[in-house]
Amino acid sequence: MITIAIPTCSFGRFDLLADMIDSINRGTYRSANIHIVIVVDGDPRLYEAVKKRNEKFGLPNVSIILNKKRSGWVFSVNRVLKEFESEFYIYASDDLIFPHDCIENAMITMQEHFPTGFGVVSLGKKTKCIFGLIGNEWVKHFPKREVFCPYYTHYGADAEHTDFCKKIGKFTYPPKRDSQVKHFRLNDETRIFARKSRTRDLILHRNRKERGRLWGENFDE
Repeated sequence: MITIAIPTCSFGRFDLLADMIDSINRGTYRSANIHIVIVVDGDPRLYEAVKKRNEKFGLPNVSIILNKKRSGWVFSVNRVLKEFESEFYIYASDDLIFPHDCIENAMITMQEHFPTGFGVVSLGKKTKCIFGLIGNEWVKHFPKREVFCPYYTHYGADAEHTDFCKKIGKFTYPPKRDSQVKHFRLNDETRIFARKSRTRDLILHRNRKERGRLWGENFDE
């Protein structure tokens, strides 16, 4: 089973989120082996809207949970890793489309390079694993199953995660880079929310690097 964590926080991406779920379920990897967890970050109205849409289409592999207050991407993804037991996980955002063979290729790559699930397969085309596939053995390495450093809100945690998995040789790409996720990078309300934490997160990232702190090796601030 692959559990896919998708945080979302604004109505502006409601339709894209629906298209994203559709692209996952239409893929070559069997949807019966995929559990999609949408984390609505601090907006009860959006939570009810996402629930109603899912009930309308009757998708059995989708769960919707609500953060009582807006807590950010890092908290939301870590929450899924803590609360939903799974053999594998994909961490994502709500502005992606999955090509039809994306998840299947990522799983093949995981089995070839990290058969125990202790590693990271990037789903993005950039050198940072902003979106990726990880195994439960990887998740268990981190205290409280918090793969992403909880001192961050949105920015910086993915970069630190990438640095750690590359340092210990546990990072790879699938061979078909054209089948990686399509990231729309919308300049919308969600991005405005995220950018409120940008300065603090990037200062924190710089300070942690200067002090030699690397989440995965060290687990204090």
